[in-house]
Amino acid sequence: MTEESRELFAVITHLVTSAPTSLDETPILAAFRMVDAAGKLMALGAPDDEFLRAAHADFTDHATLVLTDQAAFREWLDEYVRHFTRETLNRTAATS
Repeated sequence: MTEESRELFAVITHLVTSAPTSLDETPILAAFRMVDAAGKLMALGAPDDEFLRAAHADFTDHATLVLTDQAAFREWLDEYVRHFTRETLNRTAATS
């Protein structure tokens, strides 16, 4: 098994084993699990994708807010989603 396969398996396992936990946790922690999984996928690589590298760094810089300042985490998450939405629109326009 390659290192890439092991890393991908670890992310998939994280997602699967988090599912039952998310049923009983607060909505903000469930939301964190989703962006945490996205962060793990970004860490696996897309070395030629500057947006994803920057998005991963942004997530890493703000991840602990969910534990220390949930209002700030919500604000950051709203902007993070807007950032991804703008990038999706830019990429869609570029391929049209």
